Amino acid sequence: MKQHFKTYLLAFLLLMLYSLGYGQSLKLLAPENNARFKNNRPTLVWNQIAASKYDIYIDNIKMESVEGSRNSTVPFPLSFGKHVWKVVAITKSGNITSKTGNFTIDDKPLARINEGNVLLRYNWKVKSSQEVGADGRTIASPNLDTKKWSETTLPATVLTALVRNGLYPNPYIAKNNMLIPDANDDYNREYDLLRYSHIPNKNPWIQPYWYRTEFESPKQLKNKIWWLNISEINYRAEIWLNGVKIGDKDAIVGMERSFKINVSKYLKAKGKNVLAVSIYPPDHTGKPAIEPLAPLSDPGQNMADGVISRDYTKWDVMGWDWQPAIRDRDMGITEDVFLSSTSNVELSDLYVSSKLNLPDTSFADIAITTMIQNYSNEEKKGVVNASVTFENGSVFSVNVPYSIKALEAKEILIDKNVSKLLTISNPNLWWPAGYGKPNLYTANVKLVENGNVVSEQSTSFGIRQVETYISQAERVYKINGRKIYPKGGNWVMDMMLNWNHSRYEQEILLTANANLNMLRVWGPTGVPPQALFDAADKHGILMWQDFLNDFWGTYKNTPGYQPELSLFTKASIEIVKKLRNHPSLIIWCGGNEGVNPREEVLVNTILKKYDAGDSRHYLKQSDGDGLHGGGPYHTLEPKDYFTHPKLKGFSSEIGPSGVPEYESIAYFIPTTTNDFAAERFPIDGVWAYHDANNWPGEDSRKFTSYDDMVRKYYGSVEATTENGVEAYIRKCQLVNYEVYKASIESINRQLWDTASGVLLWKSNSSWPSLTWQIYDWYLQSHAGYYGAKKASEKVHVQLNKATMSVDFISLLSTSESNIKVKATLVSATGIPFFEAEKTLNVLPDSATNTGIVIPPSKEVSFLKLEAFSATGKGIADNIYWLQENNDFTSLNVIPEPTLEVKAESAFDANRTITVTVKNSGNSVAVLAAFKVVGKQSNVELLPSLWSDNYVTMLPGETKILSVKVDNDYTLNDIKIEYKTYSSNKKTMVEVQKK
Repeated sequence: MKQHFKTYLLAFLLLMLYSLGYGQSLKLLAPENNARFKNNRPTLVWNQIAASKYDIYIDNIKMESVEGSRNSTVPFPLSFGKHVWKVVAITKSGNITSKTGNFTIDDKPLARINEGNVLLRYNWKVKSSQEVGADGRTIASPNLDTKKWSETTLPATVLTALVRNGLYPNPYIAKNNMLIPDANDDYNREYDLLRYSHIPNKNPWIQPYWYRTEFESPKQLKNKIWWLNISEINYRAEIWLNGVKIGDKDAIVGMERSFKINVSKYLKAKGKNVLAVSIYPPDHTGKPAIEPLAPLSDPGQNMADGVISRDYTKWDVMGWDWQPAIRDRDMGITEDVFLSSTSNVELSDLYVSSKLNLPDTSFADIAITTMIQNYSNEEKKGVVNASVTFENGSVFSVNVPYSIKALEAKEILIDKNVSKLLTISNPNLWWPAGYGKPNLYTANVKLVENGNVVSEQSTSFGIRQVETYISQAERVYKINGRKIYPKGGNWVMDMMLNWNHSRYEQEILLTANANLNMLRVWGPTGVPPQALFDAADKHGILMWQDFLNDFWGTYKNTPGYQPELSLFTKASIEIVKKLRNHPSLIIWCGGNEGVNPREEVLVNTILKKYDAGDSRHYLKQSDGDGLHGGGPYHTLEPKDYFTHPKLKGFSSEIGPSGVPEYESIAYFIPTTTNDFAAERFPIDGVWAYHDANNWPGEDSRKFTSYDDMVRKYYGSVEATTENGVEAYIRKCQLVNYEVYKASIESINRQLWDTASGVLLWKSNSSWPSLTWQIYDWYLQSHAGYYGAKKASEKVHVQLNKATMSVDFISLLSTSESNIKVKATLVSATGIPFFEAEKTLNVLPDSATNTGIVIPPSKEVSFLKLEAFSATGKGIADNIYWLQENNDFTSLNVIPEPTLEVKAESAFDANRTITVTVKNSGNSVAVLAAFKVVGKQSNVELLPSLWSDNYVTMLPGETKILSVKVDNDYTLNDIKIEYKTYSSNKKTMVEVQKK
């Protein structure tokens, strides 16, 4: 007995010591040492021990503290290069420190940098001119002490550089943005933010910041002209090199502009060069609107006082109802800086256009335009060689002689009038996703003097033709003579411009994987780097680019609420030159929700001169000219999407809310508070700050419309704990799936009758948000993404929830005969109690009502829709949960299903895993969600592109899913995790070799 007592006592004491922190080991689980990432926000994971909190150090700077219940975090976007990190656990017995790990961030530059150019990415130092107390000549001279300056790589805004160095907290998380002073003094006084300034008692953003770097000159300085290229700054810049001012702030001004300065005579042949750039904030920083700090509070006026519209900058930095105000207004060096070299003669502004003689697509006429600039004091002669290739095969090569006078710039046009070779037979056309292959050609132009290539430019391009007309009430777009059904989303950039090159392609890949084919780049967010459009060209995503304007933010285009005309013109010309070779770009739009007051300049001066060769459409405004906007922006019940008066035509902005998955929310809302709205846990002030808002009065933009549906359909959350948060988010995924599916299906059924397109508001997010997205800032796709993907299939069978009738959608180019559509109603235990079948003959690009009507169901039931080809092959399926009063609370107690899951991969360059799932139990598997996770970390590896997910499966049903894994991760270190709605239990499956 005594021996047993001693054993129990020892075990108790050991348990107590462990809970106090004794005997515990803290280990870093991911990333593994020496890992390399394109992603500048790698998930950091460690083993969990008994700790009250964990402090995370990156490069010996404390970057974040997280609760002891968590063992992972996503850091603020990091600089390029190698990083060291560690975790310190705070326990009752003292601190426990992990070993130090390391990883490297590396990615392509945003700019197109040719071989031989020198990227000035690393070793930048940043400090406020208020602290430096020296002029540009001194700062751009050697031997300056910069030990106390903030270190960063480029691109980086000022606030980005300071957060990376621990001077301010991560503004993407919680209400941390309210711990950073603002550029507006009145606002700082109202919210007492100046106390957080890193420059005591001073507004840190009202004076310029110095960016400084040192670099060695390229080896071959002689016989070349060397240029300093600054791809973009915000907002003004004064530039110094080796103690000499080479750029003035009156000339280096405005976003969407690149600057190229001849620095040949300033570069040192030996030793370090010193480059210093003084970055000024926007001229009109404005005052942000009220902050939504209380639960469900008013988000304030979009674009606030609107005065920032007097500057050509990123207008959304003033805050919108989906993003907070950015404290420094994104002042900084916002794209790449590099050195390039030329001879005395240079090619520039290469423009390739094509024309089809529709409906005949058997040939295409190509036109190549380029500028030649002679920098020398003598006439130059030679040959322009223009060639086009397709998939490494030559299409044509043409030589045209040229002569150019001293210091002259002239345009060269090479078209079918110069050579009949520029008429291509049987061209490989560029098609949008779902309609064909997005074929790309490459055009190359060389200047040849005496047999030597002295300048060269190349670009990819696609052969495609855009047509558009207004039908009964809606605008219709045609590509290469075929009507296209645009389905997609409005798209915005990161609020602090922190995305790398690869992130832009990931955004396009997520769009294409969702069966969507169009993105609108919303005007006040700015113009993204070439990387986004390059990826859109490659993957067949149609692009719509707004010019800078916002009707409401400028108080209905009030005079004086626009940038100065010459600056607007210069920036707009650069935008057109930058994007005009992209076949994916089919729409230039004058303004957001209003005609651009500079429309005459845009259409009859800029586009007429710089993009006359292409067929892309100029759309006067986003909510007119054959389209309409204005939402609805609140979440409707699924049946109401089919009857709402705005859900027809071509809707440019439809906005259900899209609450992310729990794992993402835990990163940016790390703690649960007692500050939640009555009867609405967990919606608190942090939720409000992250866009779960209610606009005041009769305005329908209210997050409560979403929350009401969650609680009405699936029941309230009882526990006001972290488990309660997780339970609420699970219910949200059911709503997400249904409303995003319904929003697109409501347009599908009207195709070419009273509807022709639909764009979600929005498809992505500029920061960790709770609304208006199908995938979040962390690139995690919630259930709504897969509801939208399902609704956007080329061949689709769907339910009209308003009439309970079944429709069949075919976006195929051919007629189809003897299509069988089958509808089956099944109880929650898998027992069928209603079946109906119809056989259809369907036209190309059509929506057909099957005549099947689904009867009401008093109990929760599942409607399985299936479509079969004439040969009996399954070509589409869909599923809905139904109850005549929308009472789905019984799903909360549905028995846990029995799933048999097998994961296999060839472990090859295709990077694909096949997951076979069988529901071998007797209950329906509701929203079975699958994830790719790390073997050691058990944390999801993002982005992952699933063929289908959040699947609902009847008993006996089998599905074969596939997932493509991002190449930041090693396939051997991956497993599959899944769970269903009826159980939060996570099950892991190893990936087997095929």
